Amino acid sequence: MDKTIEFNILSQVAIGDETAFKQIVKKYWHNIYCHSLAYMKSGPIAEEITQDIFMRLWDNRKKLGEINNFENYLFILSRNQIISELRKKLQQIEPLQDELVTELNFLPDQQIEFKETYQILLKGIELLPEKRREVFKKSRLEGKTHEQIANELGIHKDTVSQYIVKALIFLRTYLYENSDNRVILLLILSMIL
Repeated sequence: MDKTIEFNILSQVAIGDETAFKQIVKKYWHNIYCHSLAYMKSGPIAEEITQDIFMRLWDNRKKLGEINNFENYLFILSRNQIISELRKKLQQIEPLQDELVTELNFLPDQQIEFKETYQILLKGIELLPEKRREVFKKSRLEGKTHEQIANELGIHKDTVSQYIVKALIFLRTYLYENSDNRVILLLILSMIL
């Protein structure tokens, strides 16, 4: 869609034109849904997130006429919504994680499996591209913020976020392919999210 046409459509949406809004939904629905699906791994959850994103877009429509780069704005809105959903998912896992940690403290076989799975994770981290690996280690192993990492490496904070998201996607897949114990795998994944 031509930028001038898109700007005109967004201006119409800003004043409450539902037909113009339908055009925006039609153009971007699939991309946002696929993006959500890639992270959530669930069609119904990805659809719900996509609906929520467009609801937020409609609720904040008055600002649309002021936006210079709509695709970037929509990407950030989507990213924030997905991160919010991932945090909710993690909060659901945390009580289970505490229970698992307590259980692992008493069962030597599971402690060994945990160590083995953790070693698989470390191998996976070493398979990441150099910059992505460096950013991931600073974030997840050293506990640094995205801003601190961006300053240290001289890159943009959004680039740090993108590297971490891509690393997590790779590592999640790598762990699923190389570890059989789903309980321990769940615990380790919740630790690195």
